[in-house]
Amino acid sequence: MSTGAVLAAVLLAQRVPAEPAETDLTRLSLADLSNVEVTSVLKSPEPLSQAAASIFVITHEAIMRSGASTIAGALRLAPNLLVTQYGSNNISVSARGFGGNPVAQNFSNKLLILVDGRSVYSPLFSGVYLDTVDVVMDDIERIEVISGPGATLWGANAMNGVINIITRTTYLTDDTLVRADAGNQVRLASVRFGDKADDETSYRVYGKAFWRDTDRLADGASADDGWGKGQAGFRMDHFSDNDSLTLQGDVYRGTENQEAEGDLLVVGANALVHWQHRNDWSNVDFKAYADQSERIGPIGSGAFVLHTYDAELQQTVGLGAHSFIWGAGERLNSYDITNTALIFSPSSRNLTLGNVFAQDTLSLGSFRLTAGVKFEDDPYSGWSTLPDARMSWSLPDGSVLWGAASRAIRAVTPFDHDVIEKLGNLVYLTGDSSFSPERVSAYEIGYRSRPAGNFSLSLAGFYNVYDDLRSIEAAPVTFVPLRWGNLLRGDTYGIEAWANWQVTDWWVLSPGLTTMRELLSYKPGASQLLGLTEATDDPGGHGVLRSSMNLTDNLTFEMAFRYVASLPQPALPAYTEMDARMAWQVNKYLEVGLIGNNLLHPRHLEFAPPYGEEISRSIMAEALWRY
Repeated sequence: MSTGAVLAAVLLAQRVPAEPAETDLTRLSLADLSNVEVTSVLKSPEPLSQAAASIFVITHEAIMRSGASTIAGALRLAPNLLVTQYGSNNISVSARGFGGNPVAQNFSNKLLILVDGRSVYSPLFSGVYLDTVDVVMDDIERIEVISGPGATLWGANAMNGVINIITRTTYLTDDTLVRADAGNQVRLASVRFGDKADDETSYRVYGKAFWRDTDRLADGASADDGWGKGQAGFRMDHFSDNDSLTLQGDVYRGTENQEAEGDLLVVGANALVHWQHRNDWSNVDFKAYADQSERIGPIGSGAFVLHTYDAELQQTVGLGAHSFIWGAGERLNSYDITNTALIFSPSSRNLTLGNVFAQDTLSLGSFRLTAGVKFEDDPYSGWSTLPDARMSWSLPDGSVLWGAASRAIRAVTPFDHDVIEKLGNLVYLTGDSSFSPERVSAYEIGYRSRPAGNFSLSLAGFYNVYDDLRSIEAAPVTFVPLRWGNLLRGDTYGIEAWANWQVTDWWVLSPGLTTMRELLSYKPGASQLLGLTEATDDPGGHGVLRSSMNLTDNLTFEMAFRYVASLPQPALPAYTEMDARMAWQVNKYLEVGLIGNNLLHPRHLEFAPPYGEEISRSIMAEALWRY
């Protein structure tokens, strides 16, 4: 299959097709993978091999072959991410450290996640509720994972990285798909129907539901945290000679059991419109979305509803050797919280976040220089300046050497500014009205190469300087109430590396490794109550080894080994686990498979008790019918 045919599927969301495209991503060569175009680094298409960033692409092929049934499961395929499962319905994702430490009420909050350009980052506590991030897995085109700041283009909270989940254009899903999976831990089903309204318009609608059983506490007792969710949605794409228009939306409702606390209800809906106009010298892109999310606990345990409205306009202009992009956007977050022992004062706010940005890319032969800046107006801390500079040099042998320097922040949230926590009538922790954004200055260098036709390699080194990290401080005389402060700082450095080795024409090995060291310290005047690990409890490294085999034309076998080093405090030993999938394409319509997750142990911990529960081994049979 030609490279052009492969890229047709990947670029269809950006380019106008003459005819509906077909692709078989199970047969991608390493050259094809290197030339897959990505959009998250420059907000415009560029070949993966040329991107001046530590970016890993989880392809549609990789997701399908792995049997991943959730976004979190698919993200485990990226070697530059750390996915930590605390329990059945509690999962966090981090890049380059700061995955959080629940003991000190610190959570993974320095990684931005987008679904088709819609941010799913919560402004209430600055993190992501992964239990509400869901799509039909078969409809994902790719997931672009950038480790390292992306604030110049994506704004505050893209501090340590950006995850951009990009779904497939409806031109590629004009069929009927039914999927059912059942096993000892998970049962799920999804139905999707797609068709063409005319030569320029196509659409799809879907519905899906799942249930996951409870995990176990360290003493073997049930954690009573089983949960399930139903979701439905649609997407419509219209293409004309110079324009494209996408409309899409989702609704969901789920119930999560909570040990001794009753059920938590999660409800939400979103709608997005995306218009693009392209001509010979300029591309104009407008995107707007509305999002509503609710989390409703048992009576007396609190609830919140959050409405988000966002609009952004950007233009890309080609001027000789320059590619200039500029844009502006405005976001409104409106929320209302039912207070309990955790009080927000005030309990409701309308928070606006405005931004303007500009970036220029200069290409001179084998050199390419990108420089940009975003100015962002945060409702708590005012204007922040988020600059970024990147350079890449294409070497004669086809390798690429790149470097970057950038600055990013984690914006102040109501949890930092407005929170009041009580034990009975005693106020023991409060927010800080003078709380400042957390800041990082990041420096990166990387190398990407395909030294042989059957081998590709990507290396990146990073050094990050953090300041004004959140800490817990005591009252001067009375000790309580404690309050949030900005009296932690520190450096982190490490290496990310991954490769693809086409061992034979039917077998590919894909190793990946991330190593990292954190050197944190308190600033003068800090209480130092909880120790330096109050900011985070990260392993010194983690790795993955994937094996992909086409045993016959109709039979595939996937294995993925993952290793996570020990955690410092609360301490947890290192662990190794394995996932696997065997799939048989019975005929052109039907595929059946057997999936195993966490196969090396009956149960294992990914975080120390009591916050971490024992994650059980899972075996699941699946059937996928496509017509």
